[in-house]
Amino acid sequence: MTQRDKLFNNFLKNPESVSYKEMNKILKWYEFEKIEAKGSHVKFKHPLFRRDLIVAVHNNECKGYMKKEALRRIQIILG
Repeated sequence: MTQRDKLFNNFLKNPESVSYKEMNKILKWYEFEKIEAKGSHVKFKHPLFRRDLIVAVHNNECKGYMKKEALRRIQIILG
């Protein structure tokens, strides 16, 4: 099992345990485009979704519900 697989499996099991930096990396794997927004917010765009995923980042970390939303969108992409 590769390091990428381990990280993704950890994200699937418990999204809150993954750091923002790791979540950012996973979103890039699934073709989310990172766009810096105002202040502490970051937008992630994906052509499949009309609404952007907006994440508030404080101290290089984000809330668990934002990570769960990112996981939900990845699961939609995977089918």
